[in-house]
Amino acid sequence: MVKAKTPILDPNCWGRLRNGDPEALGELYDAFVDRLFVVALGLTNDRELARDGVQEAFIELWNYRGTIGDVQYPLAYLTRVLRNVLLKKLKTDQTGNHILIEEALVGSCEDRLIAQETDSEIAKRLNHAIDRLTTRQKLILRLHYYEGLSYAQIADRLSMNYQSVSNLAFRTIRQLRSVMACLFLL
Repeated sequence: MVKAKTPILDPNCWGRLRNGDPEALGELYDAFVDRLFVVALGLTNDRELARDGVQEAFIELWNYRGTIGDVQYPLAYLTRVLRNVLLKKLKTDQTGNHILIEEALVGSCEDRLIAQETDSEIAKRLNHAIDRLTTRQKLILRLHYYEGLSYAQIADRLSMNYQSVSNLAFRTIRQLRSVMACLFLL
């Protein structure tokens, strides 16, 4: 699968949009319309609603351009605008044909809560596993993973042989994996 490239925009595009430059809106439209349409189709099974939602998202962008701050992640920002537009349309169209939007949003909220709980549990287990390590093993982990030092730099800093540092790091990671595997079985 080929990952879509992030479009290269003029760094002043958002500032020009805030100042009322319609060409800036056109640049954003050209750069993101296809991706937003795919996002819209993921939220609703109605192609017409998806197309209208994307168009209205850009209209909203133009109408509220004066309130837009600095946008660091344009696709994420535009996706949020699109989602809000589609939700408004869903609320005004009570036919029930577009229920996929609500299901997608509820599902994504549930998925996020589950992911947060899972991440929290993994962090607890990892901390428990790290507590079982020796002081020297903890030091090697901190220097390599938190301070970004290579094994050669760690060997120099600790006045150790490179091979000893490498072996200790290998045994430490293997021990962590073993402890984590046991904890996940519990």
